[in-house]
Amino acid sequence: MRNGLMTQAMWILFAPTFKKHLPILGVSDSNGVMGKAREKYGAIIEIIPPFGRNDVLILNLISAAEIAAIYLSLDPKPSCEKMKEYYGTSMDDSRIIRMYLRSINNYSEKYQKSLAKQAEISQLSDNPYSWRFRFLPGKSLDTFDAVFDRCGIHHLFRTLGISEITPAMCAYDYGMAKWTNTIFTRESTLGSGGSVCDCHYRNARQHRKEK
Repeated sequence: MRNGLMTQAMWILFAPTFKKHLPILGVSDSNGVMGKAREKYGAIIEIIPPFGRNDVLILNLISAAEIAAIYLSLDPKPSCEKMKEYYGTSMDDSRIIRMYLRSINNYSEKYQKSLAKQAEISQLSDNPYSWRFRFLPGKSLDTFDAVFDRCGIHHLFRTLGISEITPAMCAYDYGMAKWTNTIFTRESTLGSGGSVCDCHYRNARQHRKEK
């Protein structure tokens, strides 16, 4: 993948928040770490093949590349639990992420049709850095499932030799849920050795009404 406008913009947009919360990882020289990470980020982007018309969730992969670059710039390496705290705190502190997640209506017909189409397209992808999943509608728009048998982040982190922090990225699915009024559950993940990531979504507002 070329380190072009999109990847550079992603770094510019999110690096300040990632830098701000480096003390969570015990970092005192934030400028030094981010300088190293910026170079590693460019190198990581270069190993990712171009995304084609059937590849999905490219922004998720680019965000993961930023985290990978920061992690690889740290010595000693923090634990997965610390990385989970760091990533979750940084994402929650990003105004862009909060605005984006609040703008999504997971339980609209339009959104779920779009997700179903994306799932269908993903089946045609042979790019290991992309995602492949099935969309399973619920009995109403208030519930649905997405079952992934391939994850770009899982593949990227294995390629970089840092699989130990993949669960830190997976954990933010629960963090995103609170911004989208979702009750999110999952029994397995590819990152923890499962055969799939089985993601279950339920409308929290509707759940409260039913109580």
